[in-house]
Amino acid sequence: MKKTPRNFLRTMGISTFLLALTTTVVSAETDPGWGSQSPSIDVPWNSYNDTWRAPMDAAASAWNGTPTKVTVGFLSSSRNKLLADSYQDTWYGLSSSANPGPFTIKLNSRTINRDASNFYNFVKSTLVHEYGHIFCLDHTTRTPSIMNSSRDRNTMTTPQQFDINDVNSVYK
Repeated sequence: MKKTPRNFLRTMGISTFLLALTTTVVSAETDPGWGSQSPSIDVPWNSYNDTWRAPMDAAASAWNGTPTKVTVGFLSSSRNKLLADSYQDTWYGLSSSANPGPFTIKLNSRTINRDASNFYNFVKSTLVHEYGHIFCLDHTTRTPSIMNSSRDRNTMTTPQQFDINDVNSVYK
């Protein structure tokens, strides 16, 4: 029996669909080689004033409240660093690789104070984003995503479904 192009396309479509169902995919917007090999991280309990501490604590809670395996804990003896200081650079937040660790997250008070219309939200958004890097997430252009560098930091303060899906693709 001779196959027609229509049958061939139908067969290829079904085969592609079945392959997608049986293949484990780690998103192209993740980098397991950069982030923490463990879904549980800890940072030192910070001694910043309440203006900084409240949004920093809320950033940890934002990840802890997601339907993922990731957690951010506070441990006074943590080897990781969470710093807020004035840096001359133009970034809001910066993280170092968590693989193999320890990692450092820096928040730039100079740029945050300059650009935030809602300080609490801006700090929380920036730190949630930096935790995303520690949890193996790369920058993305997708919206909505906490990992989109062009997001509105004054309003987007929590991991979005896209971010949650990507984290779940890394930590199964």
